[in-house]
Amino acid sequence: MVSLAIFSGNRVDGSMLYRGERFFGLALFGGLDLDLTSAPAELEVTIVAIFGGAKVRVRPDEEVMFDGFSLFGGRSIEPRRQQPPPTGSQQARAGDDVGAALPLEILAYSLFGGVSVKRGQSWISRLKQSFS
Repeated sequence: MVSLAIFSGNRVDGSMLYRGERFFGLALFGGLDLDLTSAPAELEVTIVAIFGGAKVRVRPDEEVMFDGFSLFGGRSIEPRRQQPPPTGSQQARAGDDVGAALPLEILAYSLFGGVSVKRGQSWISRLKQSFS
């Protein structure tokens, strides 16, 4: 899926994406809001922000691989919430990654722009709560 925000703004709900799909977003003098809290697993996301900005929202417990570069811009990711220390039986299984889900890959490139990854609820959930 491709989302272009050129002198405009786009809001994309991750439930429209398919498992294993690649998402490319361009924010050129515009803004992109990508909500991946309800997205399927194993996505590859590439965001380019040129004189624009992009916000990506992921689930609080999701493993994220965040890579890319910034030139006169910025990239940021909120750290994962602190996990409880593993117990003895969990330590034994820690090396066994057979059933582990692949992390979400986010490649973020910014030129005089910014890309931020935040953890939490989807904007739809927050909107529903505000009307309740």
